[in-house]
Amino acid sequence: MSLTSEVFLVREDGGIDILVGEKDGRPDGMDLAGPEAWRTTVWGSPSIRRIGARFLPALVSADNGDVVAPDEIPAFLEELALVRGHLTDLARETCTPDRTVEYHSVHIAGRLDCIEASARHAQRIGGGLLIW
Repeated sequence: MSLTSEVFLVREDGGIDILVGEKDGRPDGMDLAGPEAWRTTVWGSPSIRRIGARFLPALVSADNGDVVAPDEIPAFLEELALVRGHLTDLARETCTPDRTVEYHSVHIAGRLDCIEASARHAQRIGGGLLIW
């Protein structure tokens, strides 16, 4: 299983419509947020909590994923920039023995690129983001 970042719009009744396919507007593969294990090992790790992240660590306890409301997207984008600023430390502290820190860093950066693209798309259309 993989984590994905899905863009949603809030309906008048307060429910959400998750955008998929041609309604989404993002290129294929730009929804990838990392392997399921990253829910705890990377995005919910002590390393990421230590730098002050709050949205990504919420994945650990969120049964239905982490919801970033439309009005929270700017703060979420700031958090992604914060994580990028600590990418090397995060990669070193969460790396598994089967890969190098450099490879892990590139992998994390790639998933951050996808999550950021999703968040920016959500921001452009007035939507929110669901990471699950």
